[in-house]
Parts: sequence; structure tokens; C-alpha cells
Amino acid sequence: MNPTLNNKAGQYALDTYLKIKKVSHPEAAGWGTPQMIPRMTQGHAFSCQYWDGVISLAENPKKSKTAGKWRYGLVPGSTFSGKQVHRSISSPIASILINRYSPRKQQAAMMAMWMATLKNSASIVSDRVNTFHDPWHKGHMSNSLVRKAYTPAGVDAIEQNLKVASPPIYLTGMLEFQDILAKNISEAYVGQLSAKDVLPNTEKAWKKIVRRIGKKKLKKELASYKAVFPTVNVPT
Repeated sequence: MNPTLNNKAGQYALDTYLKIKKVSHPEAAGWGTPQMIPRMTQGHAFSCQYWDGVISLAENPKKSKTAGKWRYGLVPGSTFSGKQVHRSISSPIASILINRYSPRKQQAAMMAMWMATLKNSASIVSDRVNTFHDPWHKGHMSNSLVRKAYTPAGVDAIEQNLKVASPPIYLTGMLEFQDILAKNISEAYVGQLSAKDVLPNTEKAWKKIVRRIGKKKLKKELASYKAVFPTVNVPT
């Protein structure tokens, strides 16, 4: 359980990320949903990186000027390791939370599971008004309503990228690990931190987190974390 970010692979990943700045809008670092969605649906951006949940809205001719003009596919890969490897990301947002003080935890958990069934979740995902609930269930990939809302090409691309999706750091301290990495990368992007300091600083901070949580505890959790990693490098 010794973090090893400060190596050639880490440097390659960081350099690749920072190169994006050369072709990005000057204010892109501060953009969020209010900026991204209008630019995509009104045709004011030729390229961007955003949640796949926007597809349903972008492909709705009643709300988007760019409907029917999108193309979908696998995220770009890399041969840095000596072989072709594609990796997308999985960054889930907790949308159903159960209050620890609730006297009805079991009922709330059952409600969450009911909403996550194929039948109920498909109706949510395919809704053309309350959009942004992207396909995730295996059954969504062949569901006619979902494929109509997200287009067949969009759904096929989502399924393909899910096969190579790298999971978040599913270990105790997940948010701490992610926040310190995001902070250092963001500061390097805007010029507040030297690029050469990003990896050493992050690795040092991660080691402190590991020591505080305990290596024994994290090693026990590592098995289940590894189990959710993709098993293919180039999906078919």
C-alpha cells in the first residue's frame, strides 16, 4: 500500500492532461454545467469533455440545434505501456442518500433498490424532459426507449466505454485521495503549482492518508477494489 504516482507513467498521464490547455478556451478551467450544455446544444463548441448524460438533450431536436450532428465512439487510447490500452472513467454521483438518523433506513434502502430495477430505472433514463440520467444498467443498452432517447450510436458508445471504465478509488479515504489529486492537477493547470511538483506532492500526501487510515485496513479493501477494474484493454 505504497502510492507510486511519481513515475514515468504518472508523468505521461500528467503531461497528456496539461497539453489540453493549449487547445482549450481560456476560461474552460472554470466552466461547469451552465457553460457546457448551452455550448453543446447551441453549436458553440466543436469539442469538449462532458458527462454522457447530455446525449439525450443534445439529440432532442426540440431543444438542441446540434441534434443529429453528433458522432460517438471509444475514448482515445495509449500505447505508452507497449500495448494499446483504452480507459474511460467512472465518477458516480450519490443521488440517493439515507440519513443515518432515519428510523426508516430499511424502507429507504428498499425504495432505492426498487428504483434501480431495470423497469423503473429505464423509465427514468429514457425520460425526455428530466434528462441527464445516463444509461448504466445492462438492460438499458437494449431497451428501445433508452436507445431512442440516447440514439443507438450513443448507447453503443456508452456500453463500449463502460467496458474499459476505471473505477474511482473505492477505498476508505476515497474523497481525500481524489481531492488532493484534483487540487494539485488543477493548480498546475492554472499555473499556481509547477508541473514537476504535482506528482511528488500528491504521492507524499497520499502516503500520509494511508498511514492515518492504516495499511492493514486498506490492504483488506484492496481485493474488492481490484475486482471492479476493467478486464479488457480494447473493447469489441
